[in-house]
Amino acid sequence: MKETEGTNADPLDIEGFFNRILQSLFPAWYAKQAAREMRLQPLGVLNPNSFLCHRWMSLHAIVAALSESLQAHDSDWKDLSELLSKLVTERELKRPVSIMALDGLEQSSQEEEWPNLLSWAEHTCGSISFESEDDFDRNLRDAFPDSNKPHRMVYREWDGRYYWINNGDSPAFAAALRYAQQKQRNANIQATLSIEGVNQKALDRIRSDYWLLLLTRDSAYPMFDLISRAELPAVMGEFEWRRSDLVFLVGRKNNRKLNQIMLNLLNNRSSQQILEFGRWLSRQNHPFRNQ
Repeated sequence: MKETEGTNADPLDIEGFFNRILQSLFPAWYAKQAAREMRLQPLGVLNPNSFLCHRWMSLHAIVAALSESLQAHDSDWKDLSELLSKLVTERELKRPVSIMALDGLEQSSQEEEWPNLLSWAEHTCGSISFESEDDFDRNLRDAFPDSNKPHRMVYREWDGRYYWINNGDSPAFAAALRYAQQKQRNANIQATLSIEGVNQKALDRIRSDYWLLLLTRDSAYPMFDLISRAELPAVMGEFEWRRSDLVFLVGRKNNRKLNQIMLNLLNNRSSQQILEFGRWLSRQNHPFRNQ
């Protein structure tokens, strides 16, 4: 079966002719077979390493993009939209945060892509001295002055990453970070810490009632076309703006024919090709613990 050739097959292509007949007579069966045989493109890196947090994957952005996509469809998807609105939780605490625990910054004027804060620090501290303990203490005071309190930071429980909501590049912080790394010296900053988590009850409901399969856009469109021809309860949903090449294939789990198609898509496939997003998110669990 060559489902990708069915639409534009040559008039003399006997296999293409029979494929079109099968698709017309048994659209759900045809989609189920195609799901097993379809080639899926790799997803690539979903949550890249970077010294800037806005280059990481954002659960807020994913929820916003998917919810907006669902709103363009009928009210059948209202329940899923409501569950998505409850998926991300936030709470604030007053807590000390170790500077060595920080994974990223919110802002920087640096155009280069550094994979982590230490790489950024090496290229940012400039001529600021950081060799002595006195230098370290001074640089910390300059980076986190009392006048800027409260110092705001964020911890994401679903991927275990911390970032500082800074006001731009801080050579003093870069110098302090270099000293801390070289001398195995740590320091805690009293911060207002926002903890971003996942509402497990909402996630369980989503996993129980809906399919959220993440694929490349080029892989998802042909599959969605076949599902649509079978008139099964599924829609396409956007992922997030950083990765416009990826989309969600969203479906209800109360339809047996659709379930068979989705399971065939998942069977014997790598998570690098297709991701059941609800299941993946349920495994990303890094509960906040005091430093």
